Amino acid sequence: MAGDWKIGSDERRRATDQLRSFRAANDGGVAWDTEAPADFTYIFHPDRVLVRAADAERFEGLVAQLGDRVLLGDVRRDDVSLLDGELVRYLLPERREGQSVPDVLDLLEAGGLRLGAASPDHWVHVAPGGGGGHLCPAIEPQETGLTEPWPPVAPQEKGHEVSVVVVDTGWHPPAATDPRTPWLKGVEGDDELNGPVLRPYAGHGTFIAGVVRCVAPVTKVFVEGFAIGGVGGGGILESDLVVQLEEALDHDPQVINLSAGCRTRLDLPSIALETFYRTRLRKRDCVLVAAAGNDSWAAPFWPAAFDWCVGVGSLDRNGRVSAYSNFGVSADVYALGRNLVNAFPDGTFECNETPDIGDVRVFSTGMARWSGTSFAAPVVAGLIAREISETGASAADARDIVLAGAAYDSDPTIGPLMELRQPYPRP
Repeated sequence: MAGDWKIGSDERRRATDQLRSFRAANDGGVAWDTEAPADFTYIFHPDRVLVRAADAERFEGLVAQLGDRVLLGDVRRDDVSLLDGELVRYLLPERREGQSVPDVLDLLEAGGLRLGAASPDHWVHVAPGGGGGHLCPAIEPQETGLTEPWPPVAPQEKGHEVSVVVVDTGWHPPAATDPRTPWLKGVEGDDELNGPVLRPYAGHGTFIAGVVRCVAPVTKVFVEGFAIGGVGGGGILESDLVVQLEEALDHDPQVINLSAGCRTRLDLPSIALETFYRTRLRKRDCVLVAAAGNDSWAAPFWPAAFDWCVGVGSLDRNGRVSAYSNFGVSADVYALGRNLVNAFPDGTFECNETPDIGDVRVFSTGMARWSGTSFAAPVVAGLIAREISETGASAADARDIVLAGAAYDSDPTIGPLMELRQPYPRP
């Protein structure tokens, strides 16, 4: 059962391992909402606050009323312009008695600040979870002796090229010319700067680009990197992610794949991602597809939980929902996410998580096996892109056509790649 899967001692140690490593990778700029790291619901920058521009004056007035009984200094408004000034970022000074950003927001809301006007600057991570959650794919990458991707490259004899942007950890450029991974020819992106010793999350964006290309061969794929060279440990703050999403739009995509997300304070919608949609994405014929997260949880996981985003949970090869997959409002659809095989950098990888800490894995075939909602999302992104390519449908219409289908079989030996489920109850 899902509860048994979540509370095991190995899972608690694994969550603690991930969170501590993530904090170290970000120079301590990571806080969480619980005393025990394994119990966290969401993670956030310890000093930053995001405020909707329409509420900024009210926010500043209420902060001034707190004065030195709470704040040991002045609140500073960042000079960075986010989404044409529709989103404002503040830096809180040191607080008395170690009060956290959520503590300060509680005080401001008690004083009259509208609920949802301000929020912590949450950390968005590679398919993370919450509520005793996880900060990574369901497993670390595994070696495989297979030399072909799974699912395989789908035949496509007709169609025009469709632009897909994968917003992720970066791209491994040698994969585009490697004779072992011909389906990645022509893919471009931000070099993630791999060396012979692979960092955590290395190859994540490359693997996802490979899944998109296998499902939709006639696509122009660009990987927009947000954790180049291991910076951030595979994560990015909401306020920085919207900048990366803006850059993704420069490639005029019809589909964006984001295999990342976050839980939030009080489970309120991410104001950064909502503002990005309202000011940027809503105006374009472009569909955002996002991973539902790997926490076996029904609570909202953003952006997958937004009604304008296609949230994707994971199916096992037998068509059952994966034990690790989030469900409920964050999963509009479930797609194959267990034991996929696709392109991966050669190199040596040392596992960082319980129970495999210290295990050394050597990748030398240009391929890996990986599981998680991270890899279910590009199956759906690829299906939408393929529908656009073959029929000339708009991105919105292609999304609706794909989601209306119960299953899609590219090969009778594969079984269902995708299955539409009602959000509640858990399948």
